[in-house]
Amino acid sequence: MRNVLISGVESVLGSYLAARCLAVYGDRVFCFSHEKDDVLAPDQRADFLIDLAREIAGDAALNAGEMRQRLRCAGGLHASQPGPGIAGIDIHEAWYLTNFTGVRNPAEAFEGVLSACAGMGAKEFNHVVFDAPGRAPADAQILRRCQAHGLRGRIFRASLILGGDGVMLEPGGGVLPRFLSTLHSFKAEIQERLPEYFDLKALRVAAPANALLNVAPVRLVSDVLVRVARADGTAGSSFTIASPENTTVEDFFDRVGIAYELSLLPVEASGDLNAVDRAFRERLKEAEEDADLYVAGGSLEFSAEAYAVAGLEPERAILNEQAQIEILESLRRNQDQALTARRRRAAELPARLEQKTIARDGAELNYYCGGKTGPAVVVLNALGQGLEYWYRLLDNLIEDHRVIIWEPRGTIAPPAPLNLNDQADDLEAVLRHEGIESCHRLGWCTGPKVALAFYLRRPQVVRSLAFLNASLKCDGSPEELDSAYERNVETLCRMVARQPSMAPAVRAALSPGEPSTPSKPEDLEEMSADVLALMNANLKASVLAPFKNDQTTLNYARQSVDFWSRDARPVASKVQVPVFLLSTEHDQVATPAASRAFAELLPWALHVHVKGATHYCFYDRPEFVAGMLRKFFADPDVFVAGQDAPLAGPRASTPRIAPPGAAEPAQPLPVSLESKSA
Repeated sequence: MRNVLISGVESVLGSYLAARCLAVYGDRVFCFSHEKDDVLAPDQRADFLIDLAREIAGDAALNAGEMRQRLRCAGGLHASQPGPGIAGIDIHEAWYLTNFTGVRNPAEAFEGVLSACAGMGAKEFNHVVFDAPGRAPADAQILRRCQAHGLRGRIFRASLILGGDGVMLEPGGGVLPRFLSTLHSFKAEIQERLPEYFDLKALRVAAPANALLNVAPVRLVSDVLVRVARADGTAGSSFTIASPENTTVEDFFDRVGIAYELSLLPVEASGDLNAVDRAFRERLKEAEEDADLYVAGGSLEFSAEAYAVAGLEPERAILNEQAQIEILESLRRNQDQALTARRRRAAELPARLEQKTIARDGAELNYYCGGKTGPAVVVLNALGQGLEYWYRLLDNLIEDHRVIIWEPRGTIAPPAPLNLNDQADDLEAVLRHEGIESCHRLGWCTGPKVALAFYLRRPQVVRSLAFLNASLKCDGSPEELDSAYERNVETLCRMVARQPSMAPAVRAALSPGEPSTPSKPEDLEEMSADVLALMNANLKASVLAPFKNDQTTLNYARQSVDFWSRDARPVASKVQVPVFLLSTEHDQVATPAASRAFAELLPWALHVHVKGATHYCFYDRPEFVAGMLRKFFADPDVFVAGQDAPLAGPRASTPRIAPPGAAEPAQPLPVSLESKSA
């Protein structure tokens, strides 16, 4: 029985390689991902690989318990931390899989894996670059580094990997899986704003003219890898694994379009892209998979050598039009099922939350708790808003966080209205009732002001602050930092606060109308930016909640006027915890400029701006926002320092870091934010 170590198992090719060694060769397999925050927990990855092993072997009856005995899954591979179940075991065969865009510091990662494998007694080292462009490889240098560590090296370069037959990880760990995952999520997001958009308009992607793709099936590539690695006389050599036939980008996009039910067109000039197309390009950059990356270098040149050594026919690597469409349709069905499951789970989240009630000022405050382990995260919702916005995001957070949330009182439920200090009182009461001595605060829209008001009272309880689309408007704030919506709603709210009889008219004015649907494609071309700015159709009823009736409209107006009388700017310099601010390009409620300006006032903050997103980004893109929050809450200091913040897609402003020694023990600060007269 061989002991096989695989680093890069989060990729589709890495998963197939591990499952093949497990099922076909009966190896003991030790799996590691390149990232410490792998998308799957070790137990989940083990379950996935066992299911995949059964598929590869074509035997659903393979003993799962016996395979689990031979399988170990862990996080990132480090020389100082070999991982559970591997200490003291000699590794016969080590694999390091990466694609040319998949690792932040490839040279450092490669050297670290080499050192770790050598330290575990490995003798064979297989370096696999998949999704490889047609560039000259640095084979000699790689083999020299292997030799320096006492390892017999072997190099493989594989073309774009497609597969595999309905099994796909999210986000996939490869160019095409990530491209398809991004396409699927982007299409779903746009359709929740305007369902018919892709019925009327193609999605265009910038790609070089006459570009070629070389696409090979993951099942066959994984088979060739193992066969060649275990053939005599292959150490010290390099091999190319590619299909004998190339596919044009245009043909491949046609096949993707058939599978994903939209028109996907390559265009040469980025100037031919409309706002929706550009948003998709930004989304690809977030996934590090802009189309130019994998076609600009040319397709990988075909060589029959690896197939000859493996004893396999090269023609088996050819994926014709129908074969590509079948695989793509299978992947799309898998993505549909996964998305449906996530949405269903989020919709069912209220039933999984524990409701608790405390007495507040002669009334009841109901709050909800989810998650049993991990750090506490207290969510501060926007004034007048329900909890529907949060369920998708919380479904992603409660697996490893203890989350507490409630609806701000004072708009709908009596007593009304409650001012900002009352909201801070509610927060303090909840924390006292839960016995929480330290937690992270997550505030949306008006919620950040409540978080700041409480921080000034009890800074020692606050570990970090995360502000999503913060509305920090106040009396006397620069007009350019206010949105058109804020200026409009201010006029109307002040009117109804002075004259309650105006509530019906103000209520009608504040209720958003139905979005108009363009009647002709040319109209849609002109309004592509407006499509991105549209509110998710699922949220309309929630957004209208403050204007349910004349009384709630009056209450909301009075709360808003009080909210604007509180200026957070003078106290920003007193906040001595890390602060993460997220703003979005198409926020119609709170301007990105306001978040950017406030970040500059904070001693210790990082501002991230997300293109193509709205005020409800955490609802539209819950996995994306949860990923950033998870990294921030895991180590706020490192995240704000920019060492673990997003590197692509969202544009991060320069962080303002508290100087060493400045973080003295926090002292009690003023009870409330500075108030100006209304």
